[in-house]
Amino acid sequence: MPFSSTPEHPVSLTRLLGRHPTLVGALCGFALALALAAAVLLLVLQLRVQEIEAGHAQIVHTMQVVQTDIREVLDELNQSYKPECSPENLNQLRSLLFSHRYARDIGLLDPQRQLFCNTSIGLLAAPRPAGTGGIDGSIGRYYRGSLLQLSQGAVASTVVERGLFQVAIQPNATRDVWTQHADSVWAGAGNQRTQVFKGKPEALTQAMVAADTPHLQLDWGRGLVLVTTTEPGVSPISAQSAIGVWALLQANLALLVVAGCVSLLLGFLTSDAVRRRCRHYQSMEYRIHDLCNAANLECHYQPILELATGRIVGCEVLARLRDRATLVYPDQFIPALMRQKLAWTFDAAVSAHALRELGAHLPVQPGSFKVALNFFPHNLQRDVIHNHLQTQLEALRRSDLQIELEVTEYNFSPEIVPHLQRLKADGYLIALDDFGTGYSNLGMVKKVAPDFIKIDKSFVFEMEDVTLRSSLIPEIIGIAKAVHSQVIAEGIETAAQAAQLRALGVEYGQGYFFARPMPLTQFLAYLQSHRNVL
Repeated sequence: MPFSSTPEHPVSLTRLLGRHPTLVGALCGFALALALAAAVLLLVLQLRVQEIEAGHAQIVHTMQVVQTDIREVLDELNQSYKPECSPENLNQLRSLLFSHRYARDIGLLDPQRQLFCNTSIGLLAAPRPAGTGGIDGSIGRYYRGSLLQLSQGAVASTVVERGLFQVAIQPNATRDVWTQHADSVWAGAGNQRTQVFKGKPEALTQAMVAADTPHLQLDWGRGLVLVTTTEPGVSPISAQSAIGVWALLQANLALLVVAGCVSLLLGFLTSDAVRRRCRHYQSMEYRIHDLCNAANLECHYQPILELATGRIVGCEVLARLRDRATLVYPDQFIPALMRQKLAWTFDAAVSAHALRELGAHLPVQPGSFKVALNFFPHNLQRDVIHNHLQTQLEALRRSDLQIELEVTEYNFSPEIVPHLQRLKADGYLIALDDFGTGYSNLGMVKKVAPDFIKIDKSFVFEMEDVTLRSSLIPEIIGIAKAVHSQVIAEGIETAAQAAQLRALGVEYGQGYFFARPMPLTQFLAYLQSHRNVL
């Protein structure tokens, strides 16, 4: 993966999420729990709607069956019978009624459309005027609430009129299915629209259910869901039922309680998982990919001085990653860098960045100026390192910069010895860093014969306390002389430490006593001021 040159976005979503893991986790968990609870409620509602739709379908089917039966009676009457109130004709009409389940009575009309005879009582005492209003249907004109004259009295019924005949429908032909499956039923088109059934409580349904009333409506004020099914035709039929949300909840209370508990559990688990994930977004393991960006790389330079004269002979390059206003130090990001296999990407970028900066801004030095670069041990492959550094140096066209490659004693292994030998032969300086902490094989040290051995700062820190560790410094100096290496002491923090090391024969030193690692501008200013002092 190349070291990106595109700056990190000012605010990334993952970055934002990572800042508030607990809040984001809680919101996600709550949202999931709410969504699951809502899904269960919608499922319960859908099942109830499907149940109502099936009931409405049954109403339409029953009304169509009744209509078909009455149509057949009217067809036969208008085709084969005359409106005569003779005993013979009435007997034939009564026989016709027996073959049709939903026809209760047949009435005969005179030319003025007055009812003068029916199959129940025969000739009426006085003709009755035909009904007014009514609903036009595909089989005739419907009159609701007409009084059907029977031998035992008058009964309200619905009659269908076509030609000079009226057929009274059985009073309870559709009432049972209406009562069971709907809260209201409407029929008719336009201004003939009429409510043919009112359930209890009728106030739950709409005052007018038109043929184009939506199938589903939500009445927030009353907490109702209205389900309307319309069968189109000459006289559209609409069945409407009301679902009380509170009643629905009570009817499914046990299911909803179980679903609520499951939703809460899943919400909690989701909250915990999201919280962990958001924290991961803040972890170096995740952010290292964004931080490994050329715009976020910053090189600091710590001077290396000759202890005898105080002359600056070079610097060590120390990399930092800038996370907005914060500097991230190696001990914070290197473990993640290694796990994400970004070591060479990082090493190549740091060395190139440092050489470009120094090559462009560092004044030409009177002698060679050592630039100490740290590479991960497994990156110290001669061909890779040499090709990379030569490309950088050729672009700079400077002969005063001399590259020093540092390898820690802890990682000093037989596998890298041949590479170090070849790199030294190529003209690079080799430094064995943190010497004294890795118990390296002196035979390998002798084979490489590093140009510099760097005493680890832990030995220097204890010099003034005369500890066992500090007493080993002369031994380290002896080893360096034996392999013809010069010594650099790290971590010098006091004048006394510098004086003691100089007295012991240490040639070079670096540490906070001289200067901390600095950005380029400060480093250049330090070089200038130091030169003026000398």
